[in-house]
Amino acid sequence: MNKSFYLVLALIICFSACKTAAVKKEKYTLKMENKGVAGNSTANLFHRLNKDVLVEKPDLVILMVGTNDMLNSSKFIPYENYYSNLSNIVKDIKNNDAQVLLMSPPRVDSLYLFKRHDQAMFTDTPNVKLQKVTQIMRAVSEENKTLFVDNYSVFKAKGLPQHNQDNYIRNLKNSNKEDGVHLKPIGYKLIAENVFDYLKTNNLLDKYNHIICFGDSLTKGSGASGAGTITGENYPSFLYRMLLRN
Repeated sequence: MNKSFYLVLALIICFSACKTAAVKKEKYTLKMENKGVAGNSTANLFHRLNKDVLVEKPDLVILMVGTNDMLNSSKFIPYENYYSNLSNIVKDIKNNDAQVLLMSPPRVDSLYLFKRHDQAMFTDTPNVKLQKVTQIMRAVSEENKTLFVDNYSVFKAKGLPQHNQDNYIRNLKNSNKEDGVHLKPIGYKLIAENVFDYLKTNNLLDKYNHIICFGDSLTKGSGASGAGTITGENYPSFLYRMLLRN
């Protein structure tokens, strides 16, 4: 047989492999659910875990919680209680054959936060409390062999927040709101990008077919269009579109 025969044969094999890969990609399906509820703490999430998550049988739960436990003065709990609550949530999810991606909340603008919550009630500054949440999350992730994304450090590396200057966190200048906690669409998109990049780096983009995003108003997408959906400008919506385009 001549060289031309082997060249044609190689091209046929290559084409067949590419076609098979394309077919497999087309068969990838994804169900994404936004289960964020404004004002929720770890206690609230544990209370609704079964009806909102476990009965749905997801294979991945993206869990971001801690802002209300640490910054909402009506829901304050000690760090050790936060650790215990978070650990219980993670263990229950994993015992139901789903993986967990723990995700730390982003930093906040304390100047606005203290307009709604008494500064005297804070023994640590808000962002120190969120930094400790990040450390606890990392520890729980390691103990339970979950995935972990550090939003706190990403926002810090970008110098966020910048009081009345940045476009990531809602403020008087960009939203006419003295908020400091909830995000603009670009902020929610940054969280989605953090998750997408983590999944891509770890070759997990096509692994999960049913993802539930579980958390508080930062998961719901309060302050942005389509809050509580996967068709709006919240992080679950941005992540859903990124994964489908992949």
